Parts: sequence; structure tokens; C-alpha cells
Amino acid sequence: MIDVFGVSEMGCVRKNNEDCFYVDKQFGLYLLADGMGGHRYGEVAANIAVQTSHQFLIASRDLFDITWPFGYDHLRSLDENRLMNAVQLANRRIWCAMKERPEYAGMGSTLIAVAADDNRAVIASVGDSRVYLLRDGDLKQLSVDDSWVGHMVRKGALTAQDAKNHSMRNVLIQAVGTHHDLNVHTLEQSLLHGDVLLLATDGVYGEVDLSSIRSILYSYRDAQSTAERLIAAALDSGAPDNATCIVARYTGT
Repeated sequence: MIDVFGVSEMGCVRKNNEDCFYVDKQFGLYLLADGMGGHRYGEVAANIAVQTSHQFLIASRDLFDITWPFGYDHLRSLDENRLMNAVQLANRRIWCAMKERPEYAGMGSTLIAVAADDNRAVIASVGDSRVYLLRDGDLKQLSVDDSWVGHMVRKGALTAQDAKNHSMRNVLIQAVGTHHDLNVHTLEQSLLHGDVLLLATDGVYGEVDLSSIRSILYSYRDAQSTAERLIAAALDSGAPDNATCIVARYTGT
């Protein structure tokens, strides 16, 4: 059983909310996007990303009639391929929207897509929104940051602490809608009783330090209270950006 809840707030500075999320409890699908582009078009991109990927994931549940618009990677599992194709399709839809309406030029979005069942979560990500796993009090980032500083940390050219305060920490090297071809990061994660998944935009993890996030995830026992407390912590910090999170608690029953 998975107890899941999502919350999104505009924050204390922004005039509109360009984050978007969707929780589909029936099919175990959790989607989160952080739009960019200005003039509220980031909101358009985030909504396209979430709606398109959700539609494909629902349509592709029939294993006897799946089409793969962006091919099938035999090094990935079936569900990783479903998620990868869903994200690629969202990317294509944003590209088409920008061609149809020139004022949309330059918009894009991060995207996290999670498909969860009884004891497994399959994750796809593009951009710098994150997925964390809390297990036995240990907080681990599962997603890959498609940011310039994240790339430099993986190369060993920057430390995690240097990256946190770097002037280019918000510069993305890819996002949905900004590149014709995407490198979609996917992985499968087994779930154990008591595990907690957190999907979060940088308006949450960038404002609430990881020790506080870990403490909140560990201390609150239901998904709604946990998600609401995380957003409250972001608002308490001044919340210069939109703040959105989805919390999923797995009980293993």
C-alpha cells in the first residue's frame, strides 16, 4: 500500500505558479514539473509535460498494444521504456507548441515521472527536479541533476557544497522542450516497508536543507502531513521560487 499526497505553492516572491504536479492513485503514477520561460509560458510547458506523459502512460498500460514512438531500449526494462517514451513525447509536444505559437519560444520544463506498484518504483527524470528515497533514516537522491553544477560534481570538478552556492547552480544542460533529443534518466528502485519517496522542485530542496528534509520525512507518519510540512518549511525560508512536492509512503501491505 502506498500513501501519497502532493502540494504546490506559489511561494513568497513569484506572481504565478509555473510548477505542475499530478497524482494518479489508481494507476500509481506521480508526475512533477517545474516550468521555465517567462510570461507564464513556463506554466504552459509544465502542464504540457505532465498531461502528455500521463496520457501516454495510461495508454501504454495495455502490454499487447504498445507502440514505441521513440523506439525501445533493450538495456532498459519495459516500464523504463514506457516512462522514457512518455517523457520524449512530452518533449515533442512542447516543441510543436512552440512552432505553432511563436510567443512560446524558449519555454521548457523539468519533468519527474514515477510509476509505483506493490514493491517497486520506476523513475524517469529530465532537468533538476529531484526524487529522494528515505530508508531507515538515510536520505538518498535517486534522480540525476541535469544542471551545469551537477555535471561538474559528477566529473569531480566541483564538490557538492561548492555546487550548492555556485553562481551557475540554476543553469540546466537539458530540460523538456529545450532540446530536440533528450537523454532521459531512468532507474528501477525496489521498495521496502517504511520507505518514503519524495519528488520535489528546487523551490523545496533548494530552500530546505537536506537534514531538515530528512527529519520531516522521518518524523511525520502520513503523506499529507509530511508534504504540507515540507512546503511550510520552504515558505518559512522565504520561498523565492514556487515550491512543489509529492510524498509517497510505502507500507508494504
